[in-house]
Amino acid sequence: MAKAKSIEGTTKSDLVREYLRSNPPATANQIVADLRPYGVSLALAKKVKSKEGRKRREAGRKPGRATSAPAARHQAGTKTEAIRQAAEGMPKPVRPRDVVAALAEQGIEVARRHVGQVLKSMGLRRRRRGRTATASGTATVGRPATVAASATLSLEALLAAKKLADQLGVDAAKQAVDALARLS
Repeated sequence: MAKAKSIEGTTKSDLVREYLRSNPPATANQIVADLRPYGVSLALAKKVKSKEGRKRREAGRKPGRATSAPAARHQAGTKTEAIRQAAEGMPKPVRPRDVVAALAEQGIEVARRHVGQVLKSMGLRRRRRGRTATASGTATVGRPATVAASATLSLEALLAAKKLADQLGVDAAKQAVDALARLS
């Protein structure tokens, strides 16, 4: 659908743009009131005014660059760079609250969540204990798989363990199992 022509090859949108250049603080209702003889609707006035405002706001920005407040920058560059530098100079494991405290001493305010994200991207964030699968297919939270698997031992395995404990003694049987676990 072609744009409607109003006067001498000028579109209604062009008329609204020219009006906005001469009267920048004009509202959409004022635009419609003054340009009604040319057939400008309220919807068109709002649409053009919105697009023109967006163009003006984006004109000062460089494409692909995030804006940052002057307080967010410091001698070393960005806050993220400061977090990386502080984390590299700390003993492992690095905790977000320690990094926040170290940067606060330097006069740099950072959020603990931001620090956690940077540490995770650096591979320094500790992993939480998750779900572990058992031999029976059920999952337990926070328990090692060996402990969970002991709940599913068969009667034959328990009888063999009892026989070993009777032969060697309970403490010696535990030591033998621990040594066997270290070998495998």
